[in-house]
Amino acid sequence: MKKSIAILALVVLSLVLVQSGMAQTATQTVNLNVNKVYRVAIVGGAVNLTVSTGTAGTDALTPATDAATTYSVTQNNSTSTHMSAQLDAAMAKGKLEITVAGGLGTSAGVQDLTAGTAKTVVTAMALGAASGTGITYTFSANASEGLFTDTKTVTFTIVD
Repeated sequence: MKKSIAILALVVLSLVLVQSGMAQTATQTVNLNVNKVYRVAIVGGAVNLTVSTGTAGTDALTPATDAATTYSVTQNNSTSTHMSAQLDAAMAKGKLEITVAGGLGTSAGVQDLTAGTAKTVVTAMALGAASGTGITYTFSANASEGLFTDTKTVTFTIVD
């Protein structure tokens, strides 16, 4: 009988040990979100535009052009997203135009930035990323405006 009780006790003890060694589980909810991401980067140093020639008898001098600047863009919001460009202030003399290649969207063509107001330069931007997309600046002036020097900052903004 003592042997039977001892064996029974060993069996019960081994069942307890086996059950306590079994894996336990738990669950957790993980909420995942992707927020709007707009990123634009300009590649290239300062742009130097100098008007230095013209045609005799014509007030409009020969424009200076620079197409060495590029931009990279990433956006994940919607296809109604667009990019604008704006000068930090209006120009008193001369005229600055910009043409931004489409990249993820459609180029809005030549835009006059002279007034210092935001101009849409790329429309209907697709979701994704593009890099090495061209920007062309054209600076023009008239002989009747005389000599002048100016420095402007162009700000690019991605908006929906």
